[in-house]
Amino acid sequence: MQTAHGDAPNTWNVWYRSSPDGGRAWTRPVKLSDATSGAAYKSVDGFDEVYGDYGQICITNEGKTIAAWGEGLSWIGPGGVWVNSQL
Repeated sequence: MQTAHGDAPNTWNVWYRSSPDGGRAWTRPVKLSDATSGAAYKSVDGFDEVYGDYGQICITNEGKTIAAWGEGLSWIGPGGVWVNSQL
């Protein structure tokens, strides 16, 4: 997770990168939190708050990566958990 562009320090985004060689080289960052509307806490800059202690990533037995994270108006809610499996 990273705050947005330095110009919106209270707005967050979730990014993904991988390394095919144990960390010597990295892929370009992919922004996972790309929804810009749909809930009161989402904007073009990102989402308002990291909600809960959700921030997980896993790799299936077929090599597919799935990421989940929490977003909300504040750390006490309301908010939701979002999943991106398009990696």
